[in-house]
Amino acid sequence: MTSRRSPLAPLLLLSLHGVAASLEVSESPGSIQVARGQTAVLPCTFTTSAALINLNVIWMVTPLSNANQPEQVILYQGGQMFDGAPRFHGRVGFTGTMPATNVSVFINNTQLSDTGTYQCLVNNLPDIGGRNIGVTGLTVLVPPSAPHCQIQGSQDIGSDVILLCSSEEGIPRPTYLWEKLDNTLKLPPTATQDQVQGTVTIRNISTLTSGLYQCVASNAIGTSTCLLDLQVISPQPRNIGLIAGAVGTGAVIIIFCIALILGAFFYWRSKNKEEEEEEIPNEIREDDLPPKCSSAKAFHTEISSSDNNTLTSSNTYNSRYWSNNPKVHRNTESVNHFSDLGQSFSLRSGNASIPSIYANGSHLVPGQHKTLVVTANRGSSPQVMSRSNGSVSRKPRPPHSHSYTISHATLERIGAVPVMVPAQSRAGSLV
Repeated sequence: MTSRRSPLAPLLLLSLHGVAASLEVSESPGSIQVARGQTAVLPCTFTTSAALINLNVIWMVTPLSNANQPEQVILYQGGQMFDGAPRFHGRVGFTGTMPATNVSVFINNTQLSDTGTYQCLVNNLPDIGGRNIGVTGLTVLVPPSAPHCQIQGSQDIGSDVILLCSSEEGIPRPTYLWEKLDNTLKLPPTATQDQVQGTVTIRNISTLTSGLYQCVASNAIGTSTCLLDLQVISPQPRNIGLIAGAVGTGAVIIIFCIALILGAFFYWRSKNKEEEEEEIPNEIREDDLPPKCSSAKAFHTEISSSDNNTLTSSNTYNSRYWSNNPKVHRNTESVNHFSDLGQSFSLRSGNASIPSIYANGSHLVPGQHKTLVVTANRGSSPQVMSRSNGSVSRKPRPPHSHSYTISHATLERIGAVPVMVPAQSRAGSLV
């Protein structure tokens, strides 16, 4: 039996041979996501009818951060592997033994900078034509970093506040959810939340708004939280501090002034008291001297004690003494003697009583007829002390004394002034 061959058979075999001889790279999953620090596997496989003796494989990346600067990741050529960019050294390699139709690579300890678009270029001569490029996207994910929470605005009652929450890192971009840590875990009714921006606006806050708030930042691979304590306070009047300061300062000044015045008063009082105590025991009153006249003299009276002859007081007196008539009637019951420099004055009266003399020194009440008797001692004979009716007098010896009388008219003519005569006690002290 003879077999027949179809005239289309050579064409079919040629067509099948051409299909087998072409190189084809399989489609990739398109995008791969991996957490930072983990290992990423970038797949790439192809088909070919030729031997893998002349296989060339190049992996390239276009970084997301710099699309205009493609970088080489790894190279296989002529049976050898070559490293690509320095940042991939030690972290990149083929998943299988080369040469092979599976030219997938791995990247260890992925970083944010590894994010980008990766291309797998395959050539295997003599196969040509077909699709020899595979594209895979790599995204390195980063969980949200610990967010930072803060309050913006016044915390006084009735004010509006904004709660802010944000993370420095997070890929994909995290969303933010605010909640109040109480029994309901709900925000106040007046709160408005923006989960993308991470803000919560609370209007017209009150004491019920106070509490602990929590912000949760989250993305595809992780979450992170922060806490915020909101304490609503009652506004304080602005002038309370000023008033309190003024009152305190005024009180201190008043107390200081009072203390100063009291101190000055007590000092003045004690000083005057000391001066009075010093002046009172030695107080001596002295009258003015009479006008100088040729017929009148200033006499100094010395009053001494008859017992111990002690000097008690010495003053200058202008004396004016009166008796009832010019003729002196001696009466030893009412005679007082005052001597100085050999002269003595005797006040004599015909009656038993002597005119009253007031102790204030302003005037005296004389009798109707007055006469002053003056006795002058010319000799230096010793004086004789005599005592009469409680009065002490010094009498010179008779042979050496001379008496004369000064009339009322003469006294007035010479300008005599009546003065007080101090009374004497038995001891001779002034009363």
